[in-house]
Amino acid sequence: MTTLEIKNLDVSFGEKKILDNLSFNLDSGQIAALLGPSGCGKTTLLRSIAGLIQPDAGTIRFGKQLVSLSSLSLPAHKRKIGYVPQEGALFPHLNIAQNIAFGIDRSAFTKEQIKQVVKEMLTLIDLVGFDKRMPNELSGGQQTRVALARALAVKPAMILLDEPFSALDAQLRAELRTDVIKLLRTQKTTAILVTHDREEALVSSDVVALMRDGKIMQQGSPEQVYSSPTSATTAMSTGDTLVLSAKRLVNGQTNYLFNPINLDANILEIGEVVIRPEEIKISKDLSSAKIIGEITKIDYYGHDAMVEIAVSNESVQVRIPGPAKYATGEKVALEHLGPIRFFANSKS
Repeated sequence: MTTLEIKNLDVSFGEKKILDNLSFNLDSGQIAALLGPSGCGKTTLLRSIAGLIQPDAGTIRFGKQLVSLSSLSLPAHKRKIGYVPQEGALFPHLNIAQNIAFGIDRSAFTKEQIKQVVKEMLTLIDLVGFDKRMPNELSGGQQTRVALARALAVKPAMILLDEPFSALDAQLRAELRTDVIKLLRTQKTTAILVTHDREEALVSSDVVALMRDGKIMQQGSPEQVYSSPTSATTAMSTGDTLVLSAKRLVNGQTNYLFNPINLDANILEIGEVVIRPEEIKISKDLSSAKIIGEITKIDYYGHDAMVEIAVSNESVQVRIPGPAKYATGEKVALEHLGPIRFFANSKS
């Protein structure tokens, strides 16, 4: 079942086009991550789905229901969407229980039923006993939990999260992200998470949509977008990337740094080869090495290390398990383990 279907969406602010013929699908119960740089249109897409922005063209459907067309739009409060903006945006004059209960329809629930919903939400976010506290008495992580509970309390068809962890320090961000994603999966909630953090997008979602300049450049599972990028640009969006100039030959071989072939007369296409740093093997044994380089820098991260190596006129980054058993200035043999991802230049 498709919960969300967006087709050919356009949004402009004045002369500037923010979303450009954008299409996107999301199935029921899935969590999607919208990943892209600031200004690429992520938040605008989220606000269009929520009904806070009227698109200029295109359609948005929830299941079989058409909720947005250029000439009509279902009001935001009728879309059954839970929205968690950046930094939570709790109401400072309301206590935690009142914040969580804010969006619940008073005409459909009794006071006792609303109290029960609030109690369930506080249990869900592990803040039992915090109902009478004010937002300024909570930590940033606790405020984000309350904002999520407020969104879930209305039993939404979908939750939209607009960089909810961006104001938190790295450790708390990772811990809270894990808790929130676990909570969403427990509730089988369809959700869209906006982020510019590559790791966050990959570990949190079933579907990653890579955005740039108002378009979705690639959409797929975290494994697909990381291992099988559709371009050098999308590869760089999801992780550390080495881009090397290359030539595709008529016999199907690829001429590049790790596979030098002197067959220029048989060039079919000129382009680039995209390699992940963990796909290169280095060794101290130079006896049978085809490619040799010199280590110029080592960045140690604990669980692994990034080794920078000068090879010919290129600077190659290699990720190895830490601690590094190499030293700056040391000669090493390099081997590309594959795969070879070749992308032809548009003019070739």
